[in-house]
Amino acid sequence: MWMLNNQTPFAAERTWVRDKNGAEVWLVAVKGTFDILADGTTTLAEQQEEVVIAPKFSGDPQSSGLLNDTDLPYKKLVTDVLVQGHAYAPNDRPVTELSVGFKLANIQKVLQVTGDRVWQDTFSGTGMSSPQAFTKMSLTYERAFGGMDLTGEDEKKHDWEVRNPAGCGFATKAEHLIGKFVPNIEYPNDLMTSWKQRPNPAGFGPISGHWFPRVKLAGTYDENWEKTRQPLLAEDFNEQYYQSAPEDQRVSGYLKGGELVQLFNLTPDGRFEFHLPRFFLAFTTHFDGGASEDHRAVIHTIILKPDMPRVEIVWHTHLPCHHKVLKLTNTTIRLKRPVLGSKQAQASHELVT
Repeated sequence: MWMLNNQTPFAAERTWVRDKNGAEVWLVAVKGTFDILADGTTTLAEQQEEVVIAPKFSGDPQSSGLLNDTDLPYKKLVTDVLVQGHAYAPNDRPVTELSVGFKLANIQKVLQVTGDRVWQDTFSGTGMSSPQAFTKMSLTYERAFGGMDLTGEDEKKHDWEVRNPAGCGFATKAEHLIGKFVPNIEYPNDLMTSWKQRPNPAGFGPISGHWFPRVKLAGTYDENWEKTRQPLLAEDFNEQYYQSAPEDQRVSGYLKGGELVQLFNLTPDGRFEFHLPRFFLAFTTHFDGGASEDHRAVIHTIILKPDMPRVEIVWHTHLPCHHKVLKLTNTTIRLKRPVLGSKQAQASHELVT
């Protein structure tokens, strides 16, 4: 009961969730991992990454960035695009600042990366030191604006940046910042020039479910909720909550595969581009008594890993079947014939012949 018959070379996992009103929904996620070759084509990676069941953080979830969100949310309304990697100086020549970014479908995002700086006392008040040169820098929220100010024993005076408690540069008083790092990663049109500024935290990675602005989409859980809906989701729960990518990294609709990806200063070569792999997956869910139902998946997450270089694609399908929970036996996942026309497609064609 509730098994997967995975006939693809990709990783797959499943679970049950309840929708906003408590109805049971059967979820299946398939994750494909692909190596990106020097000529921009892709091939099936020897090691396939597992489907992520629960969020994974770089450290303490209260004070560190989210590495991977679950691949099994209820659903996503559009495709999320995420990037895990580093900024690279062109030709490995040290720089003090650098623009990095990517383009995919309707997304065109550029961030500015600056070498390490610290807050210091100056004649005109609290200012920044000159940036140090670098050739490579990790693109994590720990290097973006945010953080916590836990200075002093009085906890009532402690505070934090609710949009990114893992970051740096936030403080309630200027003197609390002396000797601490200035954010490395910023939006080009929102650069930090004063410790009083509260710029939008910049990054390419997923936003944790307990960070703003995502957490405010989870709804209101007050006394009225306790009386009328507990343990269901709040009446004002917004399904955009399931999107973990920054708002400017969400596609208009769902990607289909085959789209061009362009990367800028995210690889040692400086500029790099490739086309997303394109596959067609078929899902058939079987029930006791011989009944079955065909359903389709959407691409709900793209994870770009240009350091390797590699790309992960997560297909996701959700099937409402509240009254058939105990009748569901298994779901068969098949790899249908891919679109031909590239080395990647020809290689994948061999998987289904």
